[in-house]
Amino acid sequence: MISKKVRELFVSLMEATDDSPVAYDKETEQYYGVFNNVVVDKYIALGAIELVEGTSGASSILLNNRDDFLSSFTAGAREAKNGSDQSYADYNANPFAFSVGFEHFHQVAKKKRPPSGYICHGFERDDTGLVHLQ
Repeated sequence: MISKKVRELFVSLMEATDDSPVAYDKETEQYYGVFNNVVVDKYIALGAIELVEGTSGASSILLNNRDDFLSSFTAGAREAKNGSDQSYADYNANPFAFSVGFEHFHQVAKKKRPPSGYICHGFERDDTGLVHLQ
């Protein structure tokens, strides 16, 4: 099980849009926002992310091996939706990202009323019926 703070960091990256607290710049592939510095520092040390610029407030970070992370996160959400278990994580390029996507799907599904207009990488959009991809 992934801790709530860790899941919040990576989910905030997957939810990044122009209207969300975390923004994503397609040209630089950087995420910009206010992040939990303890979690960011831990995942910098583990090599999952890189700090591009940080101040006492907002920071810019890069997600290392972003393509693998995105595809594995999507696979985790898809398998959770299909009722599978997390054993499929072993077959992904990034088992951690698979688990984050898997757990996040279950967190969203627990809510009595799914959020209307919710946008997250790997999740089906209400307005188009298509899976949102960053």
